[in-house]
Amino acid sequence: MNEVRLATQDDVDAIVSTVVDAFADDPAWAFIVGDDPEHRLAFARTLLLPRLALGTVWIVGDADAVAMWDRRGLTDPPDPLRDAAWRDYRGAVGEIAWEQLEAYEDALGPLAPARPHWYLGVLATHPRAQGRGLATAVLQPGFSAAASDGWDCWLETSTTGNKAFYERRGFTGSRPITAPGFPPTWWLQRPHQA
Repeated sequence: MNEVRLATQDDVDAIVSTVVDAFADDPAWAFIVGDDPEHRLAFARTLLLPRLALGTVWIVGDADAVAMWDRRGLTDPPDPLRDAAWRDYRGAVGEIAWEQLEAYEDALGPLAPARPHWYLGVLATHPRAQGRGLATAVLQPGFSAAASDGWDCWLETSTTGNKAFYERRGFTGSRPITAPGFPPTWWLQRPHQA
């Protein structure tokens, strides 16, 4: 079944499992959270929960694929849930892991889009479900929301395979991100589709 739907609180464990398994070999995740399974679980949960509350997480099936989006304006209002989730994450993983995340964010920041956009924070397909078009299907609600706003979509990725996947789905404008010890990473833009 390839029906895309908004995720609910009942889907949290399945989504976290899918994300952790999908990013098992991702160089950016290795840079940010290392190999600690508890850190990986905490990171996936922290990426998910604030977006779940905002209604910007879509899944297919039993979270076989998941897309987590952010609607980013020029001045976003405070988000107490997001802030609390990241405080909890910092407490769970400690300062060394927190500093890795900050280093990643510091490298991304200068190249981030300077206009409102829809940001694809996470796209994950469980390894058992790859190759069935589920990731493409679960992207569509975010694309539709961005088109409705007249905004572009943006993301960053750290693998050439993922970069090629996104380029086949209309992402262009690759901006390489480089920093010492940092995995090769690219910002990609998908111009809004009117």
